[in-house]
Amino acid sequence: MHHRDSTGRPNIDPSAAFIWQLRVYYEDTDAGGVVYYANYLKFFERCRTEWLRALGVDQSEFAREQGLGFVVTELQVRYLRPAYLDDQLSVEARVTQLGRCSLVFLQHARRAGELLAQKEAAAARGARRDTLRANPAGLASQWPRGRPGPLRPVAESGPRWAARTLASMNVSADLSILSLVTQATLVVQFVMALLLLVSLASWTAIFSKALSIRRANRETEAFERRFWSGANLDTLHQAASNPRHKTGALERIFEAGMSEFLKLRGRGQEVDRQAMLDGARRAMRASYQREMDALEARLSFLASAGSVSPYVGLFGTVWGIMHAFTGLSGLQQATLASVAPGIAEALIATAIGLFAAIPAVVAYNRFAHDIDRLANRFESFTEEFSNILQRQR
Repeated sequence: MHHRDSTGRPNIDPSAAFIWQLRVYYEDTDAGGVVYYANYLKFFERCRTEWLRALGVDQSEFAREQGLGFVVTELQVRYLRPAYLDDQLSVEARVTQLGRCSLVFLQHARRAGELLAQKEAAAARGARRDTLRANPAGLASQWPRGRPGPLRPVAESGPRWAARTLASMNVSADLSILSLVTQATLVVQFVMALLLLVSLASWTAIFSKALSIRRANRETEAFERRFWSGANLDTLHQAASNPRHKTGALERIFEAGMSEFLKLRGRGQEVDRQAMLDGARRAMRASYQREMDALEARLSFLASAGSVSPYVGLFGTVWGIMHAFTGLSGLQQATLASVAPGIAEALIATAIGLFAAIPAVVAYNRFAHDIDRLANRFESFTEEFSNILQRQR
């Protein structure tokens, strides 16, 4: 028995579950006294009709005034336990989602609290001439993200009120990226979190490496201009040896070779010219290896992130799809709507894996190319500087 307001109209919460009591009669059962499975559809339909009636909605009047009716477009029933002759059943109806042209009802049939059957149905809101009519624009959201919640108290009834009440529900389906991530299994969520951390580390390495390579190119070009402009080698060596002077990679290679050459030449006749040149080359080669190690730092991480991330995302996808199909084992009828959310949340793992892998692969190839060019410039300078030292007296 529902309470009524001062005007005598029903004052119920349309978002709450509506419960309708019924008795199982002989006409509802088969020869064994068990309720025939198709009769559950009648029970659910009558409960839904009584829910509208309790809201003060006469469906025939609703069709005349609004030109609308409800047509079931999709139905999924799960039968759990049988009902028998003379059982007292409680049939429950609840609106769980409202689209632009459709409603989704979730209904249960219970016997003394024991769940017997569960049904989820999508009903299209159609106008005359078998066409669909969208809900009015400017809908006021009463339920956050499509989840059930309280609405304002009912102050009127009838078809016009029912149209406004249904329109006040949230129209967004609970299939947003955020909701799929939050509703995913723990394994899939762990994979997503891991891939996001890898992506964050990759972008950090990308920006850091891009800045270091750009700085190395700029410093190399500046030193080459000074070196080939005819500057004195001793002057260049003093500047490179000054701890207050900021040196680049190529300048440090030059400083290592020149320092070794001057050290060996200071010994006088004890060391011949070829030994001095060999010592300078070894010093420049050692400095060259140190500079290349610094330039190639974190490249291995980008390579690993680019090659492994898609497979980690694929693992999360496979796990999520496996979990989604496992959840269908208890259903007698499996529809796309029942498996789509699980597959969608699983595919997000693959998307995040690609998001982490693609920038890492592109950056790795670009940085490897730039570092190879710098290495060629360093090696060419080492050979040319060795020739210059060979002509020194």
